[in-house]
Amino acid sequence: MTRYLNSFFITMVLYLFAVFFFFFLFADSVIIPEKEERIISINHIKVAQQQPTPQESVSEPVPEKEVEPVPIVEKKIHKPKKEKRHEDKKREHKKPIQEPIKQIVEEPKEEVIPNIKPVENTPISNELENLEALYLSQLRAKIEKNKVYPNSAKRLNQKGKVYVTFTLSKDGQITNIKISKSSDFDKLDEAALKILTDIKAIEPIPKELNKNSWEITVPIVYQIK
Repeated sequence: MTRYLNSFFITMVLYLFAVFFFFFLFADSVIIPEKEERIISINHIKVAQQQPTPQESVSEPVPEKEVEPVPIVEKKIHKPKKEKRHEDKKREHKKPIQEPIKQIVEEPKEEVIPNIKPVENTPISNELENLEALYLSQLRAKIEKNKVYPNSAKRLNQKGKVYVTFTLSKDGQITNIKISKSSDFDKLDEAALKILTDIKAIEPIPKELNKNSWEITVPIVYQIK
């Protein structure tokens, strides 16, 4: 739409310019009447006073008013807004279903009398721990008494700790002797196994400890003093 208005204004200006140009061109030119030549005898020559030729009044051109184009205003068509219909949702209130109340009848419970066994006369736990510690200390004392430091290991300045595991039966018999952790020296490991092999048996396990068999691991230390 703007392009058409611009072309319209340009065309109007060109037309007005052409009209003014031609108007001023013809207004400046004066029409001079042609003079008639007459042969007059000298005797009858009379000096006639020449009257000044009337000059045509040149009227000044009246400038034409520029016609301003009326701007075309586009009317905006407002679409009618659609009214939103708010539908009220009806909330249905559900009536709580009343269940019939059941009467809970408690059945009489039978009293269960636990079978109480008579408490046996057993030593207190501290006494058991003390008894176990005493038995193991006697075992270690017997091992230390039978320990022999190999001379070859002494000469080579070999020292270390050997962990020996064995099974002790109820009557004190020693079986399943093995090295659980080596000292990294064969002479020391062999000497530790020989100690328990030579002992063979010790005092039976105390009845209070209630053990039929007992797996024990004993560390045997070889150190040059």
